[in-house]
Amino acid sequence: MPLTLGRSAITLTSTPLGGCGGGPAQLHHNRHTLRQHTTMRHISPTKAFLFGGQKEDEDEELEKMMQGFVFDPSMQRWVRAPNKKIDRSMLVVTPKSGMPYTVWPVMYTYLARKKLKTINQDQALAEMKKGALLLDVRLAMDFENQHAQGAENVPLFRITAGNSSWDTVKRVVMAGLNMKATERDPDFIENVNALVKNNKRRKIIVMCNIGGTLDTVIKVASTGKLTKTDKDRSFGRESRSLKACYELLRAGYKNVVHLEGGLSEWRYKGYPLD
Repeated sequence: MPLTLGRSAITLTSTPLGGCGGGPAQLHHNRHTLRQHTTMRHISPTKAFLFGGQKEDEDEELEKMMQGFVFDPSMQRWVRAPNKKIDRSMLVVTPKSGMPYTVWPVMYTYLARKKLKTINQDQALAEMKKGALLLDVRLAMDFENQHAQGAENVPLFRITAGNSSWDTVKRVVMAGLNMKATERDPDFIENVNALVKNNKRRKIIVMCNIGGTLDTVIKVASTGKLTKTDKDRSFGRESRSLKACYELLRAGYKNVVHLEGGLSEWRYKGYPLD
């Protein structure tokens, strides 16, 4: 789904990395394997509004962010780099297989700016009793295997559908790891619209398998101290549910929240499953 930024002609295609966000191992592998088959889409350097508004402070935030991150290929992670000049073309990556996607630091900054709320399982159940939708964005086959009781499924990703040589490469590589090759589902927003009957004010609680987090502060288990310097958390911990929150907010949904811990924590804590 194309994402147009403010008054300019710049367009970002708001599509996350194909196949990542399904769990730590899958996230790491797909970054490692698929980034080498990636090309950058050119983006005009004219002025743009990243956050969909028309305010100067949003422009300033964009400029600050543009100089503040870089991908560290040796550790397969995004890190902050205040002195690094980042070209705006790096906001969007076009892989050889699948659709273009907006890089995670852009999504993270947007969600943090919007102050996306994360709720726990008890809060989710209470909201569901009031009519909130618990939206599971995992693959359909994973949802059918097991899901939180009362959840509805609209996958953010789908099994890779293309037949290009790079699609074939992706399938072979993932099959070697006993995993399915996936790509962003271009109909995600349309499918959510159909599920909620275009009611963009309905509360939606988004969940995936791992949950992810926007928190950049980590508590050291051995000392109990908090640290803000762990580079693995420079931009929180990305996940499919957080990326889906980004997509929904960009599409105009007004009441989106995020479920902490995903299905893994839901199951571990003994909450009802189907």
